[in-house]
Amino acid sequence: KTREDIPLMNENHETTIPGIFIAGELGGLSLIRNAIEQGKRVVSTIAERAEKTTDSQIYDVIIIGAGPAGLSAALTAKQHQLAYRIFDQQDIGGTILQYPRQKLVMTRPVEIPLYGKIEKTELSKEYLLEMWQEIIEKQEINIDTRVSLSAIQKTNDIFQVQTSEGNFYARQVVLAMGRRGTPRKLEVPGEELAKVAYQLIDAQSYQHKHLLVVGGGDSAVEAAVGLGRQPGNKVTVSYRKDKFFRIKKKNEDRCNEMISSKKITALFNSQVLEIKEKSVVIKTEEGTVDIPNDFVFIFAGGVPPFQMLKEMGIQFG
Repeated sequence: KTREDIPLMNENHETTIPGIFIAGELGGLSLIRNAIEQGKRVVSTIAERAEKTTDSQIYDVIIIGAGPAGLSAALTAKQHQLAYRIFDQQDIGGTILQYPRQKLVMTRPVEIPLYGKIEKTELSKEYLLEMWQEIIEKQEINIDTRVSLSAIQKTNDIFQVQTSEGNFYARQVVLAMGRRGTPRKLEVPGEELAKVAYQLIDAQSYQHKHLLVVGGGDSAVEAAVGLGRQPGNKVTVSYRKDKFFRIKKKNEDRCNEMISSKKITALFNSQVLEIKEKSVVIKTEEGTVDIPNDFVFIFAGGVPPFQMLKEMGIQFG
């Protein structure tokens, strides 16, 4: 309650706007088990107080985010026969999608609505994503992916949820989105090309490629090192400052070692000007260069959702 980046909530995870609830890492706890429990709890609270909607244009609950909290909330909504809709600005899985390949993501048993208890004490990222997909298909949970939230307004106890796909209406809203927000873009020509990504899921998928990593923080350096270790890759790092910024010592050592062995080329004080189909144009201290390129990974940080939530009227600690 004392942190400025944590929304104020009551014991039911309801925000200072009655009817808007938070589940998952947006509330400050990022454990998957907690997210699943919170998703269940908030929708159970909604179900207790819900007058079932009779207007087909108004949902009982709209859920923002299809990570563990959002999926748990959607399953609980179905369990209670609530009319629901779930949106995510990325794909199913939420923060789990950002995890490295084979990362162990859960270490304690947990109960999932309409599925049962997971007794296994160690689950990999891949196992968990496959399990969610299986549950979604079996329970016929419809999820709108690649849909971003822009605002929520309340009028006469009905919420208007404004998204990139239009406006939707609900009696209650669950915010199960992450804290990272929307990836910050470079705003350069060609950034919309399919070869541009804002996260690296699996370095082993890229071999014998020309790769550009943009950024100088831990995420960028870890991606560059991971890509540099794969056979045949030529990895370039472009960073606007004159050295890597506040990165972990082990990351700095690994990266410097790979720069020395020519597995990574570091372009400090540089700036990407344009992304083309087969190359990238970069402004460097020596002048502008046009280098071969197959994929671009941009790690320029994210635009957290906090300002948007404050504009809705949600108060923070």
